[in-house]
Amino acid sequence: MERLRQHLFEGIRSQTLQTIGAEIETQFVDHDGRAISTATSQSMLGYLTEIGWKVEARKGRLITTLADEMGNRFFYELGRHNIELATRPTDIEHVTETARHCLRQLYAAGKKCGARPLFAPIYDRAEDLLVIPDERDAVWLEVDGREALAPLARTSSVQFTFSVHPRDAIKLLNRLGSQTGAFLVDFPQDKLWRTYIRESRAGYREDRYGGHASFETQDDYVRALSVHDVVLGPKLVPLDTVSTLDVRLYLRSIWWHFRLKRYGDDLCIEVRPMPRREDEAIEQHLAQVLDIVER
Repeated sequence: MERLRQHLFEGIRSQTLQTIGAEIETQFVDHDGRAISTATSQSMLGYLTEIGWKVEARKGRLITTLADEMGNRFFYELGRHNIELATRPTDIEHVTETARHCLRQLYAAGKKCGARPLFAPIYDRAEDLLVIPDERDAVWLEVDGREALAPLARTSSVQFTFSVHPRDAIKLLNRLGSQTGAFLVDFPQDKLWRTYIRESRAGYREDRYGGHASFETQDDYVRALSVHDVVLGPKLVPLDTVSTLDVRLYLRSIWWHFRLKRYGDDLCIEVRPMPRREDEAIEQHLAQVLDIVER
């Protein structure tokens, strides 16, 4: 528990809403509405390297991550047809502008390769689309089983992550938590996530997804985290039995709607339950988040 507290709250220099970043997943289909192949998504990533994006990571011969000179990134999100944009941290005024600029390039790559974006949170054809681009996802596949994990590869979401001062963290988490119902009104992935938690052979606690609506203190938040087991190899083990903990990976494996993350000396809140729809909805999602945080 102390390891988590130190990681999240010690040595933090960030201010609330000093920076914000977006993570936007986009599924691509062909002209017949079928999910594109790995070959097509690779061609798209290859095209992006021709217009200035650099290969940051590969898995074998597959390109798995691209980055531009500003620090924006494209990478696979489970599905072979699903490419995620993670924008660099910037100010509120420029986050959607940055996202739109990068997405225009991604759409151009899709058009060049015979693919179009699917502006919908769920691809509704029952098809196994899993790709395992990194070690984290390979571990999840072993722990969960393919049958449980595969449906998540057919979903796409939007998330915003904003910097926060430690003294504001719990207050803002609670404020967001009080509006969970408003977020879930249009988040059809919620049902798939709950099915995943229930059907995974890992045996997760039910509240590993979604999380809590409120916390009393920073220590209360850490206590709520620490009841969740650590994924080690193909099994879960209690946190207090793990001597060497990859804290970042552990925190990423607890899928709360609103959760704390640390980047360098910045503490951030990630807002997760928002569906991918048309690009105009991205700005609406940001407005919804800011309306809650700034009130």
